[in-house]
Amino acid sequence: MDFDPLPQQRLAIEAPLGPMLVVAGPGAGKTFCLIARINHLIDRRGLAPERICAVTFTNRAAEEIAVRLKHTLGERAEAITRGTIHALCLALLREYAEAAGLRKGFGVADEQYQKVILGRLHVPLEQRGSLLNRFSRHRVQKQDYELTTDDARLYREYTAWLAHRNMLDFDDLVAKAEELLRARGDIADAIAARWDYLLVDEFQDVNAVQYDLLKRLAAPHGNFFAVGDDEQSIFTWTGADPYVLVRFSRDYEIERPIVLDKNCRCSRQIFETARRVLAQNPQLFEKQLSAEQESEYEVAAFAFRDEEEEASWLLEDILADRTAAGLGWGDYAVLYRRHKVGEYLEGRLVREGIPCRLARGRSLVEDDVIKYVVAALRIVRDPGDSVALEAFARCVLSAHFLQEVEGAIGSSGDFLASVRALARRRPAHDPDTKKLWRLVFQVENLRALARSHRALAPLVNEILSQSAGPYRNALEERYDELTDPAAIPEAVRLADELAAAISADRNIVIPPQGGVEIALRGMLIAAGIRHVQTSTNLHQPPPTTPSALVLFKALQLLHAKELDTPLERYVTFDLETTDKDVDVCEVVEVGAVRVVGGEIVDRFHTLVKPYRPITPGATKVHGYTDAAVREAPSFAEVWPAFRAFMGDDVLIAHNGQHFDIPVLRRLAAGRDGVDSLVFYDTLPLVRSLSRDSAKLEDLALRFGIDAGRTHHALDDAVTLARVYRELERLRGIRARKAVLVNLLDYLGLGLALEPQAKSGERDMLFKLAKFYTLGRYSDALAFYEMERERTGGDPAPPVDEVIRRLGGRALMTRLRAEPDPEQRYPAAVARLRALMEEDSPQTLEESVDRLLGRIALSTSDGIEVAPDRINLLTLHSTKGLEFSRVYIVGLEDYQIPGLRETKENRQAEIEEARRLVYVGMTRAQDRLVLTRVERRFGMEAGGSSFLEEMGLGAEAVGTE
Repeated sequence: MDFDPLPQQRLAIEAPLGPMLVVAGPGAGKTFCLIARINHLIDRRGLAPERICAVTFTNRAAEEIAVRLKHTLGERAEAITRGTIHALCLALLREYAEAAGLRKGFGVADEQYQKVILGRLHVPLEQRGSLLNRFSRHRVQKQDYELTTDDARLYREYTAWLAHRNMLDFDDLVAKAEELLRARGDIADAIAARWDYLLVDEFQDVNAVQYDLLKRLAAPHGNFFAVGDDEQSIFTWTGADPYVLVRFSRDYEIERPIVLDKNCRCSRQIFETARRVLAQNPQLFEKQLSAEQESEYEVAAFAFRDEEEEASWLLEDILADRTAAGLGWGDYAVLYRRHKVGEYLEGRLVREGIPCRLARGRSLVEDDVIKYVVAALRIVRDPGDSVALEAFARCVLSAHFLQEVEGAIGSSGDFLASVRALARRRPAHDPDTKKLWRLVFQVENLRALARSHRALAPLVNEILSQSAGPYRNALEERYDELTDPAAIPEAVRLADELAAAISADRNIVIPPQGGVEIALRGMLIAAGIRHVQTSTNLHQPPPTTPSALVLFKALQLLHAKELDTPLERYVTFDLETTDKDVDVCEVVEVGAVRVVGGEIVDRFHTLVKPYRPITPGATKVHGYTDAAVREAPSFAEVWPAFRAFMGDDVLIAHNGQHFDIPVLRRLAAGRDGVDSLVFYDTLPLVRSLSRDSAKLEDLALRFGIDAGRTHHALDDAVTLARVYRELERLRGIRARKAVLVNLLDYLGLGLALEPQAKSGERDMLFKLAKFYTLGRYSDALAFYEMERERTGGDPAPPVDEVIRRLGGRALMTRLRAEPDPEQRYPAAVARLRALMEEDSPQTLEESVDRLLGRIALSTSDGIEVAPDRINLLTLHSTKGLEFSRVYIVGLEDYQIPGLRETKENRQAEIEEARRLVYVGMTRAQDRLVLTRVERRFGMEAGGSSFLEEMGLGAEAVGTE
């Protein structure tokens, strides 16, 4: 739908070239103006799309701009440079790494990584976040924000850690890019010459360093279009300052900015009340803002004794209002300053069966599954990174047990060696000891994955499939009960048909089938397939509609193709020794084979003369005596030939971390080539594939492999090579069976709708999938309800009947009442997959760096808004959002602006708190409710100065 711009909007859109400042109040259409300005530049001014650069500050805003540009410009939008300022700086630094004083392949440290570094510097956990904020402000404000002596020391040590590991943190991206442009005028000119026009959204969020960088980019042409609102500046901890708009107007000699003065979102009642809260703040620009639409609701304020009474009233009011107004749950938002308030309200809402989403604006790395993958990938990227090792351990071990491990590190600093030593000291069958050994196996195997995988998707799949971390794939847990999709002819045929349709960009039409077609369509869309249609008026005979299970299996086949990547070449090896003491034993026999393309192409074998006698027990195992090896070469003599045979291939051992690998490392210590060896132990893979015996000889027997002479090094190496080939085959089958766990909710919906009886695998999958369909992280039921209504309803059963078939509303309420990590896993995997899609072919190292960079950049992500649930949001995370009904909870002085700010009368913080409340209030379109309590979580809440400034008296509710 096209809109005619308002007079002030038209001034901004059609302004002449040159610098331009647009001050846009909330709901005044600033994004509309930005997009229209770009269209005007291209269509009326003749600028080429590739000569335009549009910058914003959150991924959500960047994505919104991209979508709108694609709508108005079509394919031409792709040529416009657009994205967050951090993404732009990261791209520039990757391009000019050496000139910026960086080593090629530098990484980006996310917040978790930063906090682990501070932990290594002995900063208490609860102080790390605030310390990082102080570091950030110091970098931006320099002498205007001095660090204390202790903080300055920690800052030096922190930056040294990053430099040693070739890492940049989020602030470094902009600071280093700005330094590059300032120090290298030639590079700055070359970069700036790429564009003829620069547009910056949310300009009030720009800090001093970012301003200098953007100003330099616009220097050659002066075409600098800045859009912002000084009254919505709420991120001072990043160095942002509303006076940056004043600086811009002064630097570019702009006497009067263009003011977008008409609020098109809020009712008059809401906007006039919101403007009153800002009356006490200094006004930087002359403006008269207004809203014209009327509402039947006045802004209301209510006071309660405590948060319990407040929440009870809130529930009743939302339910009554929704019944009266006929709105959806997604039309409601509850806003607050602190997360604890939102978490309490979430518990109250879900216990009442009210759907809600506690949306914190969580960055990707705050998701435990993604955090685990990130920690693992950092080890793959840099196996020697001790901070990455510790971060990975935090994902695997409990906090209490990790303290014991950290105590074992002492002053050595070798984290993995300390873990291995601790595991040897502890009782062998203790569960915690097994966790330590699993950590050792996982870390060592991660170090090998960079050589054993050529693409990112199978690498991430292996990390997840052998997870020592918090969650497991529910399909992997039951993979031995599932049928291989490749063994189902209907699924194979359907996968081929889908692949052909996708390749030809053809529509996929699903005819009506009593509601099943809605589930199938949702499954296809969730799998990332476009051009899916539900048709009720086909002009051709309807195709045979597959069952939900067959479609699920076909989609698994399509997506598993990229995961089936066997290791191209490797060396398996085995050692026989004088005894079982890993710390002192010596080698008496070495055997190894090289495998290329699944076939053994070379062998290495030698006896070795040890410096200590062979014990009778060892002779009984392998048959060698001291006399048998008396004439053999020593290990020092054998090593050069053995090392040459191994080359750069991954060394594969079975259960080698307990014995063969540490023995080989000890005996080869200090010799040429030992530090570059990379080992992969097959034991974790075996245990993840089967609960049967993991002994090599038992594996050979199960696979029908002749094991030769067991406990003879070369025979065991040959056996392991053949066993590993079978393990890879089984891993490929498991990947096909377990991929697309994020579609289980739609599979459960489809199975519930299908008329046929459920038995065997179908029954097992239904009993598993229904929990995801009913769970809090699925939108399958909401999708079904909306699609059923859109397509006419009958003969598809109503959603209440579907819920009954899935187990009933009581089960759904219980599942949605408490966060369940297992239910969260599919959503996290889908989130990861989305980040890895649309990558152009590149090296594995580049793919890993790109993924880690994306995840690190996601700390600027906006909030996830649920269209079918009440949205619980912090005030800081609401920029750019709007709702019919808004409740701002906790409008008391000790919450907003805060205890210290109130008691110490900190004017700068109080002014920002007014702006924060203003931002929250102007998210509301029709009805706004403000609440306060006398005591919150047992503590005095203070008065409510902001309500007084608005001229609102809070109506007491529930007080005697």
